[in-house]
Amino acid sequence: MIGQFELLCGYLVSIVAHEIAHNRMASLRGYKSGVITLMPYGGVVDCGDDYNDSDNILIALAAPFFNLAVSTFIVALWWVMPDIYVYTKGICLANLALGLVNLLPFYPLDGSRVVTGLVKNKLKAIKALRICTVSAGSALFVAGIATVFWTKNISVPIFGLFLLLSGIFTSRAQTYYHIARNRPFVKDFSHGVREKTVYISQDCRLFQLLKFVERDGISRFILVDGDGVKVCEVSEEKFGELCLRNELSVTVLQALNNCDSVA
Repeated sequence: MIGQFELLCGYLVSIVAHEIAHNRMASLRGYKSGVITLMPYGGVVDCGDDYNDSDNILIALAAPFFNLAVSTFIVALWWVMPDIYVYTKGICLANLALGLVNLLPFYPLDGSRVVTGLVKNKLKAIKALRICTVSAGSALFVAGIATVFWTKNISVPIFGLFLLLSGIFTSRAQTYYHIARNRPFVKDFSHGVREKTVYISQDCRLFQLLKFVERDGISRFILVDGDGVKVCEVSEEKFGELCLRNELSVTVLQALNNCDSVA
């Protein structure tokens, strides 16, 4: 019982350290820090800003790599101070498990953020990730239930259920918000940023405009009707706001009307 308690304490400390690593990397990349929220198999830290792809990958990888570094350091200490093995085994195993598990490409683990940051077609990537998450969660849950009577370990079915529910009940708003956050609305002014004007039909949907958002450019969108007559103009900043407040499947005009009705 004491050993299990030590493992639990080690796991809780590792979760907090994991989220602090996310938080620290976000701060180093120039993003606002937020509040850490602990969850059953990890935690969430809100950094409050839109990430570009490269920063999203770095922030996602910082925490699991930190956990793996801690577990490696503890193992190295065992060679020179073997007496501390009993006292550090729990936190070593917790960091190792937390680091490896979070590299898996399943929602809401850090590996899924790395995948969406690497690929260009984020819509397809997110659909594939959700399918993988549901499949893996179902398999772990069934296997865990089938073996729980022999292993006496409920961690596997609980983790499987956690993945299953995450894959099924990730809302469309969360999904689209995730895509928008991974577009380069944050600009790299150190290499120069060009301004461009994009003329689009008022029937264009929000996701069709995301390809025009680039880190080295600022776009302004001119909405035109069927006769090519200007209807209105949308800045890139306004477009980013529309992406975060609406599903990306709606038209730009619908999104503008939704924002006006809310205001």
